[in-house]
Amino acid sequence: MKLSLTVLSALVVSGLLACGGTEAVEALEPLAQEESALETCTTTCSNGSTVSCTGTTCNTYPGESVECDGLHKICPISLPSICLQPNSSCLSLAGKACSPAGSGTRSCCINRRVGNCFCTIQGVWACSAN
Repeated sequence: MKLSLTVLSALVVSGLLACGGTEAVEALEPLAQEESALETCTTTCSNGSTVSCTGTTCNTYPGESVECDGLHKICPISLPSICLQPNSSCLSLAGKACSPAGSGTRSCCINRRVGNCFCTIQGVWACSAN
C-alpha cells in the first residue's frame, strides 16, 4: 500500500511539473492605460468676451458657443444699449403721439436689436427693424 501511495505521489508531482503547476506564477504586467488627450476650445463672443472649455471632445461654434464632452458654454447675450433703457421698446412707442408731426426719429429696441421710429405727418411714431 505504501508503494502504491509513493508511486501515486510521484505521478502527481511529475504531472504537476510537466504542466507547470509548481512553478512560481509570474506577476502580470500592468494593463496599458489608455490616455486621452484633452482639447481646449475657445470662441470670441460678439461683445468681445471669450468662452472656453476643456475636454476629450471639443467643438467650437464661432461667436456663439463652445462644447466639450457634450456640455455647452454659451456666449452671454449682449443687448444693444438702447434695449437697456426703460420704455425703449419699438412696440411701446409705435402708435403713440409725437410732435412736431413729421419730424424726428429715434432708436428703439425690437427683438433685442436696434430699430428705428420716425414721427409721421399724422403725429404718431411708426417703427421698424433695421
